[in-house]
Order: sequence, then C-alpha cells, then structure tokens
Amino acid sequence: MSSSTEVRPAPAPGAAVAEPRRRGRGARRQGSDRAPFRRYHLIIYLLLGAVAFSTAGAFAWVFNVSMKTNTEFIGTRPWSVAEGWRWENYTDAWNSANVGSFFGNSVIVSVTATALGVVLAAFAAYPLARIPFRGSGLVLSVFLLGLMVPWMVTFIPLYVTMQDLGLLDSRLGLALVYATYNLPFNVFVLVGFMRTLPGELEEAAAVDGAGPTRTFLRIILPLMGPGVASVSIISFLQNWNEFFYALVLIHSPERMTLPLGLFQLGQAADYGTNWVTLFAGMMITVVPVLLVFALLQNQVTKGLTAGALKG
Repeated sequence: MSSSTEVRPAPAPGAAVAEPRRRGRGARRQGSDRAPFRRYHLIIYLLLGAVAFSTAGAFAWVFNVSMKTNTEFIGTRPWSVAEGWRWENYTDAWNSANVGSFFGNSVIVSVTATALGVVLAAFAAYPLARIPFRGSGLVLSVFLLGLMVPWMVTFIPLYVTMQDLGLLDSRLGLALVYATYNLPFNVFVLVGFMRTLPGELEEAAAVDGAGPTRTFLRIILPLMGPGVASVSIISFLQNWNEFFYALVLIHSPERMTLPLGLFQLGQAADYGTNWVTLFAGMMITVVPVLLVFALLQNQVTKGLTAGALKG
C-alpha cells in the first residue's frame, strides 16, 4: 500500500534552506508600505497648487503696487514691476491716511472682544461639559442656535439696542457685539474639548475638598491650552476682518477699525489719484494676520480636532 505523503530528501549539511513562499494579502504588500500614486492625486495636487499660486500672486501684486508712485500706477501696466522700493508709501499711509489710528482701534477692539468672548465661553462651557444637570442639552442647543441666525436679521434690533444703551459709535460697544457674535462658536468648541478630559480629575479634586470653581480654575483651565488657543485665534481673526457691524455701529473717523478705514480710503481713491496709499494700507492690514495664523496654526488644529478624536 503506497503512501500519499511525499517524502522530501533532507538538505545537505551547510545548504541554505529555502523559505516557503508567502501567500495572501501580506505578500502583495512587501517591498513598500506607501499607497500607490493615482491619477486623481495629480489632479488634486494641480488644483491645490493653482490655488496657492493664485493666492501668492495676489499678495505679490498688492505689494508691488504699494511700491509704485501714483503716476507709475496709472501710467503703466498692472503687472509691471515697480521701478523702486518706495517704503515711504507705508509711512504716508500710516500717518497721513490715518492707517495707524485705524490699526490701533482694530487692536483695541479685537483684543478686548476676543478676551471677553473666550472667558465667557470657558465659564459657560464648563458646566455644560463637566457638570451633569437637567436641561444641559437644551442650553447647549440654544447656544448653537446663535450660529444659525443670519446677520441681516439682527442688525436693526442691535442698532436700536446699542443706541438705547448709549454704546453707539463707541469701541466698547463694538467689542461687546463682537464678543457676543463669537460666543456660540467658542462654547461649541470648548464643550467638545472639555469632554475629552478624564472625569477622574473632578473626583480627585472633590476628595481634596475643592469645589467646582476651584476645580475649574486650578485643574481644568490649565489643561485647556489648545482649545483656548484655537478659539482665541479664530475669534481674533474674525474680529480683525469684520466689516459690516463696524460700518453700521461706527460713524466717527477716529473710531474706525482697519476694514472700515480701508473702505473709506477706497472711496477716496475712486474720486482721486492716491491709489498706492490704499494698497500700502492693505498690506499693513493683512501681514499681521498672516503672521499670527502662520505661527499658531498648529494650536488651531489641535483645539478643533480634540473633540472629534474622542473615542
């Protein structure tokens, strides 16, 4: 009776033993762990490159125009290179065109509104995220409704309210409006961030005799660095670039912010010839914002994705 088992000869001494061939999905992945390059990847990269190139080109064009004279700007082609580096255009914009005053007003209003909005949002988000009580979901929904209300519905009653309170045409009134405008988004982000923190923190603080206020100030708040940084940066950028509420609520030139001041310079340029001052003011407005976002963009990403990554 013959056996069906195949008998293989023993390998000779010193001979290399061939490793059996690996089969299955793991064998196909040998050699490289990188995903294969697809054709649609090239399309995506080309589109993103086109957007980046057009954005950089726009900034380069504004900077180039800000270095020209008014005669050179009007008498040459739009993309012609400036004949010289006329940094005095920025000095004229800062002093003669009151861009320095507009810049100071924007700093005061934006910093005040950002600080007030973040502090109020942190105190509102803590009980919603860490202290269970009946109706917490309803309260959070009321905050989120503020993100859904369009601005054109609120500016008339807001104008009347600010006029009755005596805060019309004032930097304090504009800062209060900006802080209220940023509050729903700040609460939404901070609630999601606080929910990622372990619940044992409050238990350990309660054992040591700490109340909710002390627990929040001594334990929770120091751990909220990325979340607070993200909402602070986003709120500051929104307040710095906001135009419509400043147009409605501010009337005096000495209290105008940068977006409103540049709008006035644009109107003056339409009926005059001082265009290079307007473009110099644009560069003064944009460069600080780009520097802030470029240096702190990692904090924005960490704060916004913390709540989404909770498992």
